[in-house]
Amino acid sequence: MKLYKDIAEKSVASIKNVGEVHLRTFEALAAKQIEIVQNAEIAKKLSTIFTDGKDVNEIVFAQSDLASCYTEELTNSVNEISDILKGAQDELTGLAEEAFDDAKVSAEQVSAEVTAYAEKVVTDVKAYA
Repeated sequence: MKLYKDIAEKSVASIKNVGEVHLRTFEALAAKQIEIVQNAEIAKKLSTIFTDGKDVNEIVFAQSDLASCYTEELTNSVNEISDILKGAQDELTGLAEEAFDDAKVSAEQVSAEVTAYAEKVVTDVKAYA
């Protein structure tokens, strides 16, 4: 009975660990999303460009400069998001490998218990026959 209790406890702990990884990943992605939205003042800046621009060349140059800056920010954000997701993938892979190893050990233990019990039953039947 202890073996089955241990297996159940490991299963619950494994599910909890996966949930914690998902929660940390969600929180990191949500924080990154908020950061991106807060940094994306492109509409304000674009409005200023059109309002303050004196000629077409100045407006086009300012728009190009703004696009370059925003593209760089967005590229950095995408790289950070990739790092967040890679970290989560690595954690989940580690948890899966650990769970697989635990399952293998548990299966061997259950098999040994079942074999021992079956041998005992056969011995008892032979003793009564």
